[in-house]
Amino acid sequence: MNAPVTARAAILQALRNPGYGLQIATRIRRCTDGRVRLRLGSLYPALRELQRRGLVRSWNVAGAKGRPRTYYELTAKGIAAAAAEREALEGLIGRERRAPSAETIALMSERLRRCVSVSAFVLKLQRGVREATRRQGR
Repeated sequence: MNAPVTARAAILQALRNPGYGLQIATRIRRCTDGRVRLRLGSLYPALRELQRRGLVRSWNVAGAKGRPRTYYELTAKGIAAAAAEREALEGLIGRERRAPSAETIALMSERLRRCVSVSAFVLKLQRGVREATRRQGR
């Protein structure tokens, strides 16, 4: 059975951190591994409804190209509603943790490769400093 996820529930979960419209839609798509794709034509009316109910507040910030961007964040009432939605969804699907997505695994692998590279550089640098110190001591 595929449990339907409402735009309201998805937005409340995506707004754990403030964000603007396209950013919120992208968060929803990413956290559901693409299974939920909320179009902007559905997103903005849902955001306005959440704002009307006092669950979300918004403010405008001038954009890089001069066009203002509207940011949204949860109010205290919205945080409580998000927690209730999360509990309801977890009750339906259980509290199982799913395996990380292929994208997450690729990002983690890249971060590990970078860490290995930095570690190797530091070790090489330490050896060079030790050798230079020994040479100067002779």
